[in-house]
Amino acid sequence: MRRRRWPIVILVLFFAGGLWLFNNRATIFSGVFTNAAPTIKAPTNDVHSTEITKQSLSSLNFSGTQVISVNDNQPDFSVDDLSLSEGAWQKLHSRDWEGRAQVANAMLNKSLMPSVQREPLTFNPSGYHVYKNSDGEYLYNISHLIGYQLTGLNNEPKNLVTGTKSFNALHTTDNQQSMENYENIVAEYLKKDSHRYVRYRVTPIYRNVEQVPRGVEMEAQSITDDSIKFNVYVFNVEPGWQINYLTGLAARQ
Repeated sequence: MRRRRWPIVILVLFFAGGLWLFNNRATIFSGVFTNAAPTIKAPTNDVHSTEITKQSLSSLNFSGTQVISVNDNQPDFSVDDLSLSEGAWQKLHSRDWEGRAQVANAMLNKSLMPSVQREPLTFNPSGYHVYKNSDGEYLYNISHLIGYQLTGLNNEPKNLVTGTKSFNALHTTDNQQSMENYENIVAEYLKKDSHRYVRYRVTPIYRNVEQVPRGVEMEAQSITDDSIKFNVYVFNVEPGWQINYLTGLAARQ
């Protein structure tokens, strides 16, 4: 009888150990990936031009420019991707096992744009914490992958990531760009004609199991003319702050 108890004891210990590993995964992976995924330093005001490929995005480190072009600024859409057979639409990929938002796709048109003001956000995406800058502004924004002004989608977890203010919003103190600059370009184009369409894709770029994306790739291409065409990478960084992308914790520099 005593021998039969040992397999049960072993199973109990196995499951208990697995549960402990799951609950402490952030701390464990922090040590594992410290060297493989170093924290990006805060941006400076140095401006330079860099051309990179889509495949290298996850390995990039910030070097002074918030937005850089990818694939010579050419979006990577197939012929099928540019089809208007379904009209205007948006499709969001399911969040992964860590609850992180994934790629967001859309065929944008004026018909999708909201006519009401955006309501306050209530969902906190992976890695979100509350910090304030010296000017009283928040370090992090709850950032839409597909901007609210383009489709009216708001409190949808599959469309939200943790992003810095410099990453998400217009810059007022330097000549750097952000996600909002490119969203505004697309929005202004769509507003002028209800027959205009723009194929749009935003892909958050994570390194390993980090909770906060290192940046996002934004791709857009107008369908009926060549007015809109870009492929850029926006770094998720903030002046004066050092971010732990694994947990979202941050410290002033």
